[in-house]
Amino acid sequence: MPFEDVWFTSDRRVPPSGSEPESGDSQPATLLATPVLVIEDESLIAWMIEDILTDVGFTTIAIVASGQQALDQARRIAPGLIVSDVNLGKGEDGVETVRAIRRWCPAPAVFVTGYADATIRERIERDLGGAQLLRKPVDRKALIAAVMRALGN
Repeated sequence: MPFEDVWFTSDRRVPPSGSEPESGDSQPATLLATPVLVIEDESLIAWMIEDILTDVGFTTIAIVASGQQALDQARRIAPGLIVSDVNLGKGEDGVETVRAIRRWCPAPAVFVTGYADATIRERIERDLGGAQLLRKPVDRKALIAAVMRALGN
């Protein structure tokens, strides 16, 4: 169920002391305070990604559905991490959108897609070397591992 022209920011606070992030590792507070931009035009997938990131302990997560919304929101929050679908429907795709954001904001990226053919992988490597690529349906543990690798942990 795609949503258009909608974005919202979730500002979740750090879980109470004594609760463990799902990854099992205690992540530094500065890492978990990293603003995350999720670019996904399918609302259920976007919310699932948000839930996974929240379970890990990330506290600021912005979700947008289009390339233009991503550019606008990236200017507002200066993300430290971008998680993006490749196919965003009409307009620019996720690869082009992340490339545009990274011209002025050097955030690492993790892509999730149902269309991970050789052309997409080559394009991501060529345009955004070092970006992670995962296939849908998104596996919780794989997403967490890709996010931690992207952030250098």
